[in-house]
Amino acid sequence: MRNLTLFLLSLISISCKQESLTKFDSFVKRTDSLLTIKEKKEDFMGSLYINSNNKIYEKSIGFEDVDLNKKINSDTKYNIGSISKTYTAVLIMKAIEEKKLQLNGTIQQYFPVLKNAEKITIKHLLQHRSGVHNFTRDEVFWKTRTQNISSEKILSRINKYNNDFEPGSKTEYSNSNYFLLSMILERVYETSYEDLLQHKICSPLNLKNTYAERNTNKYCHSYTYKDKWIKFNPTSLSIGTGSGSIISTIKETNYFLESLLKGKVVTKNSLNEMKTIKNQYGLGLIEYTINNRKGYGHRGHIDEFRSTAIYFPNENLSFTMISNGSKEDMNILYQKIFKLYFNDTTIKVDSEKIKHFVGTYKSTKNETDPTVFINENNSLVLVIKNEFKEPLIYKGNNQFIFEQLYAENIKFTFTDNGQELLFEQGTFQGEYVKDE
Repeated sequence: MRNLTLFLLSLISISCKQESLTKFDSFVKRTDSLLTIKEKKEDFMGSLYINSNNKIYEKSIGFEDVDLNKKINSDTKYNIGSISKTYTAVLIMKAIEEKKLQLNGTIQQYFPVLKNAEKITIKHLLQHRSGVHNFTRDEVFWKTRTQNISSEKILSRINKYNNDFEPGSKTEYSNSNYFLLSMILERVYETSYEDLLQHKICSPLNLKNTYAERNTNKYCHSYTYKDKWIKFNPTSLSIGTGSGSIISTIKETNYFLESLLKGKVVTKNSLNEMKTIKNQYGLGLIEYTINNRKGYGHRGHIDEFRSTAIYFPNENLSFTMISNGSKEDMNILYQKIFKLYFNDTTIKVDSEKIKHFVGTYKSTKNETDPTVFINENNSLVLVIKNEFKEPLIYKGNNQFIFEQLYAENIKFTFTDNGQELLFEQGTFQGEYVKDE
């Protein structure tokens, strides 16, 4: 009897594993087909890497050098843009663990001329709550972005800015924050940011194809599309130290983030601090939500490079995508792939009911742009400024969801007759009426 029980349990275990494998294989097949179509249409160039409970899917399409007909592969090195900020945050947390810095310590001793330096803390910089103006938004940045500029000159620019707001009073993304953090690291350790990255992160994790650059461009090209792929003139990475200067492969970018969020890079306390979110930002991390699944990671954008890396702890799932050229918003492609992976069951809505919700709705309180809904293939579709269209997910009880990767989902709840609409995003609520 005992042997029969063990045999049955083993059959159940095998069956479960086969079912899980089948689901992943189905996802791989559909995603492979999607990316193959993208490649044939020349819609997208880049790499995707997914680790789902140690089941790996990796695919690269397009060219790292169009002129040389050199195709992208698993070893292609990309500029990962602002994902670099997560590495910088890790270096800061390690410095705190080594008692070289204090999270709530001010930065006045490092930047005595910087306005509000006596109020700005290390944590403010990490969480984009310092108020220091973003130097990459200035016109002078775009005029000089291809030039090799010293850190001292960049700091001199930042020192001249007025603050955008009082430290800690709000959140606003600023590359200046992470540039300043890189300078603090170099002064504390008396070595370069590039060497610190190798010693503190790359060597322990055996990342042999990850490094920070300042003066050279030993990585693939990025491209914009105008009847054909046109090479984009690269930004000098001397400007991106700490905020966007790291080069890596798709696999090593994915492995770094996964290792970090599995507790293999910093202490548990440090990781908890990094994952403490305020207005979507943690310390070098961004919070993502896919149908109530919570993940952490970061995204990047420099030149025509686009990158996103996310790890979902409860699902033991990591997604990383890096592009060096795309005709469409990479976020849209990313969401398509997420939908293929999670394959969430949607509630069907009667086509007659949808007709009640089609139309233009105007706010009852302000002059915001009207919200337009149309019916396409028996689905309610949100139209934004006559350009962008997004099919909505029906959740029952006249409620539809616009699922967003980088922000809180938007909820549209209609009255039965479709004459009124409640718009919700986070704590914001807006009332709309149909414009007949």
